[in-house]
Amino acid sequence: MQYLNYGVAVSTTIKLTPGEVQATFIAEAVIEHVAATLSLDVDSVRSKNLHNFNSLVFFFEGSAGEPVEYTLASIWNKLAISSSFKERTEKGK
Repeated sequence: MQYLNYGVAVSTTIKLTPGEVQATFIAEAVIEHVAATLSLDVDSVRSKNLHNFNSLVFFFEGSAGEPVEYTLASIWNKLAISSSFKERTEKGK
C-alpha cells in the first residue's frame, strides 16, 4: 500500500537489499572466529572493529564529516556502561 506524501508515492514496506542478512551473518561469524582463535571476548573484538573518525577519514576521505558528528564508538561504550555489561558478563561465568 502506498500513501501520498507531498504528491510523491511513498512505500510503507521495508526492503532489505539482497544478501544483507547473509552478509551480516558472515561478518558476525568471522568476528566470533577471530575472537575464539585469539581467546578474546567477542564484544571486545567487535568494539575494536568499529569505525572511528580516523578510519572514516582513511577510507572515506571527503565524506567523513566532523569528529564531533561521529559518535558510534561512544554510543557503544555508553550502552556497555548503562547496561552494566561487564558486571553482568562476570556474573554469568
